[in-house]
Amino acid sequence: MPPFVRLLLLVVVTAPADGQQAEPFEEPPIRYSATPATDRATALNAAHRARADAIRALPARQRLRWLLDEFKVPVESQLFVFSKTSLQRDLITPETPRVLYFSDEAYVGWAPAGAFEVTVFDPQLGATFYVFDAHEKGDAPLLARDNDCLLCHARHEHTPTLRTRSVFPDAGGEPLSGSGGSNIAPSTPLEERWGGWYVTGGGPGLRHRGNLTGRNIEAFEGPSARPTRNLASLEGIVDTRRYLLKTSDVVPLLLHDHQVHVHNVISAALQDARIALHRWPAMRAILGLPESAPPQGSCLVVFESQAEKLLDALLCRDEAPWPADALRSDGVFAAAYAKTRKPDAHGRSLRDLDLRTRLFRYRCSPLIYSESFAHLPPQLREITLLRLSSGLRAFPPSPAFGHLEEAERVAIHEILTATLPDLPGGWGK
Repeated sequence: MPPFVRLLLLVVVTAPADGQQAEPFEEPPIRYSATPATDRATALNAAHRARADAIRALPARQRLRWLLDEFKVPVESQLFVFSKTSLQRDLITPETPRVLYFSDEAYVGWAPAGAFEVTVFDPQLGATFYVFDAHEKGDAPLLARDNDCLLCHARHEHTPTLRTRSVFPDAGGEPLSGSGGSNIAPSTPLEERWGGWYVTGGGPGLRHRGNLTGRNIEAFEGPSARPTRNLASLEGIVDTRRYLLKTSDVVPLLLHDHQVHVHNVISAALQDARIALHRWPAMRAILGLPESAPPQGSCLVVFESQAEKLLDALLCRDEAPWPADALRSDGVFAAAYAKTRKPDAHGRSLRDLDLRTRLFRYRCSPLIYSESFAHLPPQLREITLLRLSSGLRAFPPSPAFGHLEEAERVAIHEILTATLPDLPGGWGK
């Protein structure tokens, strides 16, 4: 058999006997469902095994506070979703919305009277999904890994990822039949976002689909669409006493959109890079290369392709434009978000928000500091950072960096040089 034919056979994913094609993340080397996680949820379970029943017995709001404290998730990140687009859809209505909280490393969701849903990130598996059910007893872990979440969360590029959907909800929160809905991407216009979400804040220039229900699609788009409904708080609409805050502020909504996208790109890059590295030894043997040979050929192509996608996400490329006078935030989240900023000698930080024409003052995502990014295969992380360094310093810039002003590119490079650990040896050269 010719070598190139053998090589092709090595990279083909064969279908199981029942004719269903296996998801790549369920095949070696990932084996997503069969591989024990070593993430923050696993560590929390181990640390609190002896007092699990006592924690389950806490009142619901105290359990929520406990979870947020354990995962270091700020209360100020609170968001409300009233569309029935969750595993606990029967508990969600416009009067009893699901609440979400998030940080750089974790996402926590809760529908009152229901279980808590937690997403964290495993060094080898990427996004992992858990349920904290107070009705469990005894030896059951506090947070049980729940792969039923993959029914929805594995549909994005066939990788376990987060989803942020904008739908057309009816008066009960049910997405209108046949209306579909879409995952919010950086390029999604603001006027098409947040259908099925509550939105507080926002200036007269902001148009969106939040806070609205309708009987048909025409209520949301087209010439007869209802105007944007701006709200200062949710008092009188939701019984806010059941929750920790009275708002679902537009600034954490915008940051949530950004983070979900970047986390998803990181998770997909982790998966594809691990698969490429798994196949590399067989390819290396076919090519007659020594065991010390670094990845080449198609393995390197995967790294370079994923590095490009990572940089596009991290550098906020193709973001939808903001209209003038779009935001009237309550400022609560911005202050909480700034508490973990990493300033350089000039006091500049990637967590500095702009909120006039864009989200960040310096358009490089703070998720570059995240554990998810740090746990990328070293080869991929190095290629990504070296491309970032050379792209920020090039003049004139390449198209991938052309959306950043020269002063902004210089500032981003200087901030990262001062604050990002484990920079590769070629950084800045």
